[in-house]
Amino acid sequence: MTGRLSLLRARPDFARYWWGQALSQFGSRTGDVTLPLMVLTLTGSLWAAGLVSTVRLVTLNAARLPAGVLADRWDRRTVMVAVDVAKAAIWTAPAVLLLLGQAQLWMLVAVGVLDGLVSAIYNPAAGAALRRLVDDHELTPAVALNEARSYAAGMAGPIVGGALWAVAPWLPFLLDGVTFLACAWLTVRITTPLGGGAAATADGMLAGIRSGLRFVVRHRFLRTMTLWAALLNFATAGAFFGIVPLLESAGTSGTVIGAATAAVSAGALLGALAAPRLAGDRPYPVLLAAGVVAVLLTTAVAVRPDVTVTVACLALLSAVGPVLVVLLTARMYRIVPDEVMGRTQSAMLLVGSLLYPFGSVVVGAVWQAAGPSAAYALITCCLLGCAGLSLARPIRAELARAPAPAEPVPA
Repeated sequence: MTGRLSLLRARPDFARYWWGQALSQFGSRTGDVTLPLMVLTLTGSLWAAGLVSTVRLVTLNAARLPAGVLADRWDRRTVMVAVDVAKAAIWTAPAVLLLLGQAQLWMLVAVGVLDGLVSAIYNPAAGAALRRLVDDHELTPAVALNEARSYAAGMAGPIVGGALWAVAPWLPFLLDGVTFLACAWLTVRITTPLGGGAAATADGMLAGIRSGLRFVVRHRFLRTMTLWAALLNFATAGAFFGIVPLLESAGTSGTVIGAATAAVSAGALLGALAAPRLAGDRPYPVLLAAGVVAVLLTTAVAVRPDVTVTVACLALLSAVGPVLVVLLTARMYRIVPDEVMGRTQSAMLLVGSLLYPFGSVVVGAVWQAAGPSAAYALITCCLLGCAGLSLARPIRAELARAPAPAEPVPA
């Protein structure tokens, strides 16, 4: 862990980027809890509370491909700063509405839609900027730090948001606005050029979208990695969904359920931090070993789906997942040219996340029809599919060799 943190000390611009992203993600995770709470308080409807979150995700995914083109075409620093300022206004609005007593459901739906739109362009711009801030040999630890940051924000944001909501419902939204403004300030202070703008293609929108999709489809490693990610996302969504109904059916208290969920999140954080040390210069054996371990863990739950085995296995599985993601994402950064990074990432994220929303639904249906063993047997089959794709020649050939230098980044 010390080696990863030393990157923050050695690279001041990367540190500003990393801390800014940490604040931004913390604000987003806080909003993930408090906005549904606000809708539920306002309407008393669980359906309405779920609607806001669903509308945001649908908007985010629908806007991914055109947003990826814009993230390459426009100056990335300008995009990041403008979006953070916009998010500050978007997420402060509920605080103002609460204080004025004027909140209505359509206004909160609008918050979700606007946040989904601006996040769609922010994410590829911020992702593409990473390669400008570190050297080639620092890509893996930098990606690992980014993964760890995401999991830490996911742990802390809901806790702080819920606590502030209990004090005064408008407080967490005000905090959100402050975090996004702080992120914008840190981004402005980055002195390294972040790319985009004049260096990006000026093709039409549809041509830009096609070029990003074409790049992924024609590159065998990226194409296989995207299919692998879709299967993994489906499997992990279902696996972690299962922990709550299993614990609840065993009569476990809410406190214990919360502690078990925190243990799973902590495993993911530790896995992200450990990934660079595990990978070394030849990550392919680590990828294979991690895939086998994941299959064995879900198999154990399928064979014996009791509370102790499930929590222990899912905590370990949550540590394995980030290792897999860090290894493949770092290699992706070395392959994709800077000028198409935004649209390529957007295309891969869109396809890779298509099955994710269905993981919990399908696993829940199988669970209800045939029990937890059958549900986790299905998850194991999906992870076996991931292991099979790991054995495919594109991934084997790319990861079995020492990493090639990253594509040159324009000054």
